[in-house]
Order: sequence, then C-alpha cells, then structure tokens
Amino acid sequence: MQPDDQPPSNGALRTAPGPAPTQAWVTLEGANGVGKTYLARRALQHLGQRCVPLVELPDQAPALLPGQVIGTLRATGDLFLRTGHPRTETLLLAALQVHRHEATKAVPGQVVLEDRGPHSVAVYQAAVLSAEAPLDEAFAVAGRILELLAQWRPLPATTLLLVDDPDRCLERFEHRIGREASPSEVALMQRVTSLYRLFAGASPQPFEVLDRTHLDADACVRRIVAACDQAAALSQEPR
Repeated sequence: MQPDDQPPSNGALRTAPGPAPTQAWVTLEGANGVGKTYLARRALQHLGQRCVPLVELPDQAPALLPGQVIGTLRATGDLFLRTGHPRTETLLLAALQVHRHEATKAVPGQVVLEDRGPHSVAVYQAAVLSAEAPLDEAFAVAGRILELLAQWRPLPATTLLLVDDPDRCLERFEHRIGREASPSEVALMQRVTSLYRLFAGASPQPFEVLDRTHLDADACVRRIVAACDQAAALSQEPR
C-alpha cells in the first residue's frame, strides 16, 4: 500500500486570495485511521478552556442543520458520503465548511482546533471525482476545490498533517468500523494518502507533518498543543 506521492509537474499549488484569518485556527488533517481524533482529544485535555474544539463534519450533532445534511449524504450507508452525485456532495461539504467557520467564535487567547478542514473536502472529493484519472489531474481538481473554499472562508493559518504507515492506518480504520474495508474504501484511502503528500509539498501555506512512524502519541500531542499555543499567541500580536 505504498502511495504514489511524486509531485506533479505543474509546480506549487496556488489558491485565490480569500478572506484573511481572523481567529487563531489550527486544523488537523490526515487519512482515515491515522489517529487524528484520538490525538485531538488528548490535546484538548491539555489545552482546556484555551481551546474551541471542532469535530469532523460527519460527527456533527444530527439535530442541527450540518448534521441533517450529513445524515442525507449517509443515506446510502457509504462511510465516505458517496451518494453517486459527487459534484453535489462536493458543494454541500464545501458549504458546511464555510458554515462552520462562520458559526465558530473564539475569544482572544483561545484557539480553534479543527478535526478536518477545507483540505479534507478538497482531497477526499478530488479522490472521488477523479478516481480513474492520473494523480496529477486529481491533484489539480483538489486545488480547484480548495480555491473555491478559500474565497468563502480563510484557510487555516496552521495545518498539521498526520501521516503513518498505510497498513497501520488501514488496521485502525477496520478496527473502528468493525469489518474489513471494501476494495473501493481501500482504493480511496490510498488515493487520499497520495494527495495529502502532494499538498504537503506544494501548498503555499506549508503543512507541518507529524510522522507517526517516527513520533509516538505523546510527542504528537505535544506538537499539537504547541501549535495551538503559538497560534493563539500570534493572533493577539498587533497587525
């Protein structure tokens, strides 16, 4: 399960100028099974009231509008919200990302810690939309989705990309869902891993990569907490 993560020939990713960040905002990204949610919860224990945590979009409360939209996308039972209408899914998920940014408020000194942000929508939906296309074409699609999102909400000032051995990620994913992953799920996860690695190398806002093959959970939590503290401190500096 080694990802094809050679950089595409079209160079660095560019995004259109969009809204400037107005809050301290740190986003965790990574493929399924890499341990984002687990590490975010541990970081929150250290950060306490200094942190405003945001769960993944699929974990939104079902009684609220975002949860209702997710519930509709889950109607087919697909864990990756694939209903057979990928363009509609992409627009709905992009709109939910904008909505959550508009609805989230942090007071000075606080930091938002987001479990999956705009890059997740861009990467996963590009993997779905361009499943049969070469990797560089899928990467271009992801860039266009991110460009659309960046016109409506700021991209995170700090993005932490968690990576791990793909087989280990698959093992965690299957443990969580209680069954073997289907071939289409495995293929999507492989594609997503490759696209994330390309973003890490090409994004104008560099990712900080936390490689779990070299860092244990405690070290990853310390890096997440440090990134949050730094983002909160920078947000209070005079502009």
